[in-house]
Amino acid sequence: MVLRWTFRSGSLCEGTRIERSADGLAFNLVGEIPGVCGSPGSAFTYTFVDSFPNVNAVNYYRLELGNFGFTSIINVEFIKAGTSGFVVMSDNTGQTDILFQNSSGRRANAVIYNSVGKRVLELEGSRSRISLPSGKLAAGVYLLLLNFSDNTSVSGNFIIP
Repeated sequence: MVLRWTFRSGSLCEGTRIERSADGLAFNLVGEIPGVCGSPGSAFTYTFVDSFPNVNAVNYYRLELGNFGFTSIINVEFIKAGTSGFVVMSDNTGQTDILFQNSSGRRANAVIYNSVGKRVLELEGSRSRISLPSGKLAAGVYLLLLNFSDNTSVSGNFIIP
């Protein structure tokens, strides 16, 4: 799982700790970037690879920024399905994104069904991300069907916490 974050210019801290949780409550250290983080003159982006995320589950992440404390928690559902899978990422504002491999720029149609099989949302995109409208889906289990313009598809369940 690749995590990426950007510090705005002027943001500085001493060391960054990356923590992961299976339940959003008890966090464990999964990585650390020592030294000064950020830059006084320009935005600076960091990337961290979590080599052992919880598979087919929601992973909760937060950063500890030196003496500044913790960031807000983001949750990422990691579905292991090779190159034919997707990742659902939600943040604490209710924004949810579906990420998938789409190197050829195929047109993607996402159809989302609730747990009783009722179609609740349909969206389109042409990149490797489809953003769900904030607050559109209540907490629960959903089925995603991604249909691509080259007549391929990907499907699977995901959770809105």
